[in-house]
Amino acid sequence: MLRIFLWVDTKRYEIGSPAFFHCFFSTIAYRLEQDAWGSVYPCIMLEFYKGRLDYPNAAQALSELDAIQLGLEVLPPTDIVWDYDDLSRQPPWADGVLETLSCAAECFFTPSEEHLFTVLRQAFTRSAEVRHDVRIRRMA
Repeated sequence: MLRIFLWVDTKRYEIGSPAFFHCFFSTIAYRLEQDAWGSVYPCIMLEFYKGRLDYPNAAQALSELDAIQLGLEVLPPTDIVWDYDDLSRQPPWADGVLETLSCAAECFFTPSEEHLFTVLRQAFTRSAEVRHDVRIRRMA
């Protein structure tokens, strides 16, 4: 099964499945950018989503990430968009899971049960500190 990892220099961060990661971006584009991918958060939605965030842009990405988290914190978990390209698709979560969450921001966790925002913040911060780009990699 393919998994998404972020790499900054020699440090690796596990994100999860490609579909889960795409869900994160799909929700941002559809709910926070009014269906205009990359119009509000260009570092994260255009540069990073394409597979790489250049380290000089890490500070801007951190700022965008904070704004994204605040935006998702005011949306209900039912506003999660699983697939931007097929809005009829639904997240494969078990029945009742969404009822245990208070907002859309709480829907994004890594396989090691770390909040996705925390992991992204760690990767972007390290990128700025060590002056290495963040790279997205798919691995088995």
